[in-house]
Order: sequence, then structure tokens, then C-alpha cells
Amino acid sequence: MTIVVRRARPGEGKALGAIGFAAWAASAFAVNDRGRVDRRALLADFETLGMERPETILVAEADGRPAGWGAREDRNHCISDLWVSPGWQGRGIGAALLHALEAEVAALGLATVALETLATNAGAIRFYERHGYVVAWRSEKFSRSLGYAIDKVGMNKSLTI
Repeated sequence: MTIVVRRARPGEGKALGAIGFAAWAASAFAVNDRGRVDRRALLADFETLGMERPETILVAEADGRPAGWGAREDRNHCISDLWVSPGWQGRGIGAALLHALEAEVAALGLATVALETLATNAGAIRFYERHGYVVAWRSEKFSRSLGYAIDKVGMNKSLTI
């Protein structure tokens, strides 16, 4: 399998939204949702990011097909999104995206990269820890896209040697 990470292209919003939504639906986020989120609105949020801000998104292609994406919505040291299509999870897609996003942060001359994830998403936390991240905080935060507060952890990684 060949993984290529590239910048998102205009017109990919719906396809990227479908990947993000499918990954969310298969994750601990959806398990903990208990039917509180408007799933159509959430899918639209995923699609909107891809349509309106493709310059903030990196796409990982596996064998020529989009398999996941990550974003730095504010173009700073924070990774805002990392979603891998359920059928492609566990094959290096997330790691390729994470490393590419970290490289973008490092290219800005910043010493630390940060991200947030659901506090009960043990698999994601383990994944980030394997890649050098440490939990910096835990707090309940309001999620604009979900429309309610969720228990999150913030994780940081030093990019300096």
C-alpha cells in the first residue's frame, strides 16, 4: 500500500466530510453521544470545513483514494482534526497525517504541537502517546459542532530536539 499525503483540493468537501463523519460515527465520540447530536448537521459541518477551508487540510491517499484527513483550522500549532476512514484504520494513515501536520507546525518555527481528543477515547490517546504526546489537561469543553459539552483531554508534543 502506498500512502501519499497532499493538500486538500477545492471540490473535495463532500468526500472529506463523509470520511470525517464515518470516522466519528465509528469512534468513542459517537458511542458517548447518546443521540444528542443532529447527525445531519454534523455531517454538514465536516463537509463545510472541506469546502470552505481546504487550504487548512491535508489528505492521506491510500492506493490513490482518500483514506483520511487532518486539519489545522487556525494554521497555528494546534491540530484541530484527524480522521481516518474506518476501513483504513490501523494501516499507517493516521501516523502519516500526524507526522505531516507536525512538519507544518515545525516549519512555522514553533516548538510545540497541541491537539484535543475525547477523554474516554482510549485508543486515540494511546495512538497519540505512541507518537510522543503527553496529556496536558483534562476538562469539560463545549463542542460547537456537537452542541454540548464533552470531557476532553489536551495533549502536547515538543518538536524540539
